[in-house]
Amino acid sequence: MKKREFLLFFILPFLLVVGLFTLLSNLNRQYIQAKMQELASDQLSATALILKESIRAGLERGLSASEVLTPYQATEDIYFMAILDGQENVIDWTSRFEGYLPLSQKERLSGELWIIDSPEGKIFNHYSALTTADGRKYYFYLGYSLKSLDVLLAYSKRNFWYILSALALAGLLIFAGLYRLHRSYQLAAAEAARQAEEKEKFKEISAYTSGVAHEIKNPLNSLALLFEYWQSLNISQISQELEKGKDEVEKIGRIVDSFSEALKPVSLSLEKFEAGSVIEEEIKELENLAEEKNLKIDLKAEDGLKLTADRLLFGRVVSNLLKNAIEASPEGGLVSVKTYVRKKKVILEVEDSGSGIEETQAGKIFEPFISSKSSGFGIGLYLTRKIVTAHGGKISFSNGSGGGAIFKVEMPGGESG
Repeated sequence: MKKREFLLFFILPFLLVVGLFTLLSNLNRQYIQAKMQELASDQLSATALILKESIRAGLERGLSASEVLTPYQATEDIYFMAILDGQENVIDWTSRFEGYLPLSQKERLSGELWIIDSPEGKIFNHYSALTTADGRKYYFYLGYSLKSLDVLLAYSKRNFWYILSALALAGLLIFAGLYRLHRSYQLAAAEAARQAEEKEKFKEISAYTSGVAHEIKNPLNSLALLFEYWQSLNISQISQELEKGKDEVEKIGRIVDSFSEALKPVSLSLEKFEAGSVIEEEIKELENLAEEKNLKIDLKAEDGLKLTADRLLFGRVVSNLLKNAIEASPEGGLVSVKTYVRKKKVILEVEDSGSGIEETQAGKIFEPFISSKSSGFGIGLYLTRKIVTAHGGKISFSNGSGGGAIFKVEMPGGESG
């Protein structure tokens, strides 16, 4: 499992749990608030009924509104009371808000009960009519504190944050433990992969040995025939034939050198350099080969593009791809080279004007000893991929709209100038 996949696999469920916990906590607080308001409503209605009967009795005895309200001023949960006449004008009132009576006919909701926000928190309001025995009509306005409900909700909210913090801490500890286990697994998997790579390398060596034997056999046979032929020739003819023999021997040397290079592990010497200058140098080196075919090389390089890589090996990658593109293009053709930076990667694209990659070759084009050229050994693209992979990059190919092949290299460590 990749690091990103690991993070998504564990973080997303954790965030889902936290989200569900938050949602359930909010729903729980809303439920508690609704139930408390329901209980407060019942209590307020009962309290208002008792107070109304007491106030009615006082008014019937001839007491003033002030005298009727005075005994209840010290009641803790009653924050304000008012007595209004039949036209709903305030006769007298008392309030714990230092002279503040939150009464407005415009703001008052229909019905007897409603809740308002005040400087002291939420207040449950009761407003209803009362009539004395002699037919006088009054209105009674009562404000009942919901401070106990606010305290309970604040306590619930504080507990929510405590539990959420504990849950987050536990999640982080579990995640750290799982990440450590995952890291150990990755290291073990990497070691297993390394051992498998070693075994694969031995298989490659065996394949190389067979390839070397096969490739050397034909030149050696040619040399044997040449030496037999020399025996039947006079001295003047030997010089010309010796030159052919020398070419064959040099060919054997080149084959052996190629195979030896393919067997060597890639050792990187990293440095920061201008990628464009390296590409220009390799193009200049191949100018003669391009001129032989009357072929043009078109370079489009991003200015100031820098790359941290092995300069010599990067040049080898560019050279291999350019040489293949030149050889694949027809007389008077065009080789296009583009390089730019994308997401801190240097992208190199080399496109020829040939006939493209055949489907039968597409699956094995990077394998050693696979070549469509009669003079090729099938090592160039194999070494190119080996170098790119050693840098942590990747190489791919496709057929362009014009018919030619496009090789695309992505090298990490790129910077725009």
